[in-house]
Amino acid sequence: MRRDPATIPDDLVASVRAHTDGADDAEVRAALAPLGPAEEKRLRRLLESPPKGHFGPLAWADLARGTDAQVAAAREVSGYYTLLAERDALAALVSNPNQRKPRTAKPKPEPEPQSDPERRLKPDRRARSARSQDLLGLFAYHRDAPLVARSLHLSLEELNAQLDDLGIRRKAYRLTRGTDAQMMPLASPVKAPSGPSVRRRSRAAPAPETPPPPPSSDAEKLKAALAEAGPRRALLAERLGVSGRALLARFRAAGLERELALRERDLIRALFARHQGSETRVAAELQSSPEALRDIVVERGLSREVEALRHRFRREALRRRWPKDRIEQLLDRRDELAELGVLEGLEREVSVRAGVIWNSLQGKEDALDLFAKKLRLSRTDAVRLQKLLHLG
Repeated sequence: MRRDPATIPDDLVASVRAHTDGADDAEVRAALAPLGPAEEKRLRRLLESPPKGHFGPLAWADLARGTDAQVAAAREVSGYYTLLAERDALAALVSNPNQRKPRTAKPKPEPEPQSDPERRLKPDRRARSARSQDLLGLFAYHRDAPLVARSLHLSLEELNAQLDDLGIRRKAYRLTRGTDAQMMPLASPVKAPSGPSVRRRSRAAPAPETPPPPPSSDAEKLKAALAEAGPRRALLAERLGVSGRALLARFRAAGLERELALRERDLIRALFARHQGSETRVAAELQSSPEALRDIVVERGLSREVEALRHRFRREALRRRWPKDRIEQLLDRRDELAELGVLEGLEREVSVRAGVIWNSLQGKEDALDLFAKKLRLSRTDAVRLQKLLHLG
């Protein structure tokens, strides 16, 4: 349960502030307020021997809850905690509309006395309008109804009931399906004196072809590089002249970090599916090392998904039928099976079962042909298996 930030011990606040850059006491206290006694004790132990990486107050709170240090560092670099703080602030503003500071305005003359129903109607109408605008703002920010309900600490049914009561349910859900370009208002003509008449080019004479202007802004350059090289960091670094965190910071400054992250996730999923879970082949296609690929997988939050995909390929390899399918994958896919961690077990099993058949055929003239027939292999594959298992 969230407690009063003022009750957090000063020594703990000072210790967390010493391990962050530019964080003040109020920010640290707000981040540590949701922690319980056990989590606070874990945080003290972490601060005695802090892990490697750059962490803000919210990241330290995540570490106290048991989050892995690499995951917290990746969230800090990607700006996850900044978005989390903005979401909580917006949700708090919507949940407590009475805490808004009233605007200072000049005193107005007192209105004429009205009947009691009219006096009650106008404040209620203004409150409903303000609530509608707040909810629409949250839908435009999150683009997802469950996230809006979670930020308001409501269930989805309660949120839908409020939308129906305000009459904005269809409009709110339309915001979740649109894009930023579609949400912008349409241009309207300005009422002003018209200028001189424009001489239009004759339709008969075709306009001369002019080359497209070169990209002027950094965002357009990054979009062009992303369209040409794809979300491959090695190629983007070679084209743009920056790499590592500087490359991600440049995309973040141009407002393209989300697009890069989504495309990079889709590419990594597709490559792991194409290469049967082989990290080496995926890293080679990305022109990167397996260690750098693992860092990207952790940074993009794909560790569990990639491991589930590799587990599926591992299970499929172990379910291959004996003898032909099981032996052929041992002969042709040794590198992939080694990366999945099942090569040693499969090779031991095939060695025992094929060795029994080979020993039963010793002394016969056509032993190799019979060996291939019993295992349903071609003579070439039977010879390869004999050499691989060192059979007499």
